[in-house]
Amino acid sequence: MPASLSRRSFLALSAGAAALAAACGSEPGEVADDGSVTVKHVFGETKIPAPPERVVSAGLTGQDELLAVGVIPIAVTDWFGGEPFGVWPWARPKLGGAQPVVLNLVDGIPVDQIASLRPDLIIATNAGLDRDTYDRLTAVAPTVAQSGQDAFFEPWKVQASAIGQAVFKHDEMQALIAAVDERFAAAATNNAQFAGKKILLLEGTLGPDGPTVMSPAWRSEFLTQMGFAVADDLSSADVLVWSTENDEQRAALLADPAINRRRNAFTGKELAGAIAFASPLSYPVVAEQLPALIAGAIA
Repeated sequence: MPASLSRRSFLALSAGAAALAAACGSEPGEVADDGSVTVKHVFGETKIPAPPERVVSAGLTGQDELLAVGVIPIAVTDWFGGEPFGVWPWARPKLGGAQPVVLNLVDGIPVDQIASLRPDLIIATNAGLDRDTYDRLTAVAPTVAQSGQDAFFEPWKVQASAIGQAVFKHDEMQALIAAVDERFAAAATNNAQFAGKKILLLEGTLGPDGPTVMSPAWRSEFLTQMGFAVADDLSSADVLVWSTENDEQRAALLADPAINRRRNAFTGKELAGAIAFASPLSYPVVAEQLPALIAGAIA
C-alpha cells in the first residue's frame, strides 16, 4: 500500500447512527413518506429522492461498498494496484460484464468528467472532499461526502453505513458489516494462541524514519477482534504484520537485521489490498488468509 496514501469501532458507529437519527428525526436508512432517504455528512445532509440508477464512486474505495449491495457504479476511482476498472479480485465478480469508467484523484476530483456521465448519485466518501468541490458536485447530482471524522479513511463501518443508506440498502449493509465481525470473531475462536499476543500492522515499505504503523488506528481493530493486543511499539510486539505487495518489498525488509530477527508475517498484493480497502467485500479475504500467515510467524 503506497505510503503516500497510508492509512473506530462499533460503539463509534452506534453513536454516529444515534446522532443521525436525532438530526433527521428518523432512523438511519428509513425511507421518508415521499420515498426519499437523507444522509448526514460533514457539509450538512443530502436527500436522495429515489433509489439511484447511475452512481459514480468518486472516492478511493466506495466501489466496494456499492458492489457489496448489488449497485454497479457507472464510474469508479482507481487507487492503486492497476486492477481492471479499479476493482480488485474480491469485488470483480459483482461487476458482471459491466465496464465502469475509471476516474482518478491525481489532479483532484474530476468534476467535469463526472458531470458528463449524468449521474443521479455521487458517492464522495474517502475522496478528501472540500466544501467548494462538494458544492460543484452537488450542482451535478446529490452527493454524499465524508461524515466529518476524516477526509480520507474514516472508520470503515461509518463509510459503509452511509453508502448503504444512500443507495436504499441500509439493512443489507448492516447485515454485511455484522457478517465481517463474525468472521474475525471466528478467527479468534479458531486460533486460541492469538489471545493476548502483541501485534503491529505496518506499511509494506520502510519510511524515512523506519517502519510505519498503518493508520488511522481503527485499521488495527480487526486484529483485536482476532484476539491480539496492539503493541505500543516495535520492540514490544510479538509479531509484525507487513502489508507487502511483492517479493522485492519483503526482501528489502528482511535485509534489515533488526527486522530479520523479529517474527514477521508478510502479505502478498491481494491481501495487502484487502487490508487497505477495509470493506465489507475485502475484509472477508483478510479473515480467511491472514490468520494462517500470522500463525506461521508465531509458531
